[in-house]
Amino acid sequence: MSSTQTEALQDFAEKTQSDGLPSLILPGNGQTITACAEQLFGLIAPTHELFNLGGRVVKVFLPADGVAELNLLSPPRARSVFEKFALVFAWRAGGPAGQPVLKQTVYSDDMARALLESDEAKKILPSVRGLANCAVIREHEGKLEVVANGYDPVTRLFITNATAPPTVPLSEAVPAIKSLFEQVFFQTEGDRARAVASLFGPALRMGGLLKGRVPADTAEADQSQSGKTYRQKVEAAVYGERLSLVTQREGGVGSVDESFSQALVKGRPFIQFDNFRGAFNSPSIESFFSAEVEFPCRIPHQGTIHVNPEAFFVMLTSNGVNTTRDFANRSNIIRIKKAPAGFEFKKFPEGDLLDHVRVRQAYYLACVFAIIREWHRRGKPRTAETRHDFRDWVQVLDWICQNLIGTVPIMDGHQQAQERVSNPAQVWLRQWVLAAVEAKELNRPLTASNVFEICEGAGIAIPGQALGVAEAKGRKMIGVHLGKIFRDGDTFSVDGWLITRSQMPMPRANPADGGAVFSKTYTISPCSENAAATQSPQQGV
Repeated sequence: MSSTQTEALQDFAEKTQSDGLPSLILPGNGQTITACAEQLFGLIAPTHELFNLGGRVVKVFLPADGVAELNLLSPPRARSVFEKFALVFAWRAGGPAGQPVLKQTVYSDDMARALLESDEAKKILPSVRGLANCAVIREHEGKLEVVANGYDPVTRLFITNATAPPTVPLSEAVPAIKSLFEQVFFQTEGDRARAVASLFGPALRMGGLLKGRVPADTAEADQSQSGKTYRQKVEAAVYGERLSLVTQREGGVGSVDESFSQALVKGRPFIQFDNFRGAFNSPSIESFFSAEVEFPCRIPHQGTIHVNPEAFFVMLTSNGVNTTRDFANRSNIIRIKKAPAGFEFKKFPEGDLLDHVRVRQAYYLACVFAIIREWHRRGKPRTAETRHDFRDWVQVLDWICQNLIGTVPIMDGHQQAQERVSNPAQVWLRQWVLAAVEAKELNRPLTASNVFEICEGAGIAIPGQALGVAEAKGRKMIGVHLGKIFRDGDTFSVDGWLITRSQMPMPRANPADGGAVFSKTYTISPCSENAAATQSPQQGV
């Protein structure tokens, strides 16, 4: 280095020291990108303003709804962020005898991009796997502790808008948690137990107390406006969150897979596929549940970003969705019924239940934590339940729900629900049975022609056929599907309704042929548990 350059560096050091910010020399004239990036990100990392998300630099952003999300940092935005941490200089011509001198400058887009894409950005910036808008309970040296606000290096979550919740005794926490489900009409007590389990899964997974995955909360209702989405909103509200919505679209730009990837990159933990109908078949989303460490999210114009799938909780609502068997095996299926006509939902000073929970979020989270503390105090026990693919989740939550909340086993009736949602014929059966119930076609024999009329009137497509098919063809396909469903007997139950197959003599189309022909009929009647569930939404919990 020449004497002129040495003098320039001395003047540079004196100037930047007086300005109160560290100095940073951009690459050039012997200064490397590596050295520059190492210094820059070394200054930024302790502030927790920027993070490494799957090899990309992100910044926590607070949108209009007040719930934080992660944003990929573009080169133009990075320039204004970087300049807050150091005064920037570059070697420029203009010194004595043509020697370069240091002059204050600004980042160009190309320079900001080079720094963002450097290996040092990935190595030095703290790794973040997601966001939490509430305090998190986790284990440290065998003891539970609550962390709130800011970046937590243990869970690698950035916690926003959170304060440590109050301490609530177990005797108060249990009835408070039960109260969240008092006004929901579940199909069975097994469905109620699974709803309780769904509430505790996020707290256990956020804090690393569950090592395995949390299944998708798959909510199904017998009619629209039954409250399936509402229950999921209440669950998210306990964690200070609002649902990131993914709506049903068909392929291309803005497809379900693309919208799902965009929601994952934003880092907000609760993602909901709302009111899906027909076939729910996405290999990408199914692979999300089998990914162990990283899941690739393809974002338009921004390439692929890898996220940690364990930081997210997927929800699906439907009045009759048909999924693949793989998705059914990765689901926690919770079925509800529409409240009887005239039922009055409880009001709170804050408004309805959702308003109440949002205002008292810290209290209800404290109740969740109180029950988790009791489970931890007893040695983190679990049951031997094996009727779900996610063994860690099902065994821990089954013990908590049965022993601390007082529910039935959480897998009661679940395998039948899994079989139905992944079987197109059974999905169709449920749809026309519920349509028949709504039309008050109970306790009378229905022929294949009657079933066809019900399907056409309710806009229900017969599997393998389009709406508007000729009746003769529709009747034939109905017979094929019902024959498979009733191959093991003459009764089949779905969502609290019993369908009984029998045969009865029917007059021939041409009376001249004489006699009668025996035709199969199907009679719908309520199961005993259906009647009980309709009478009270509160039993069992």
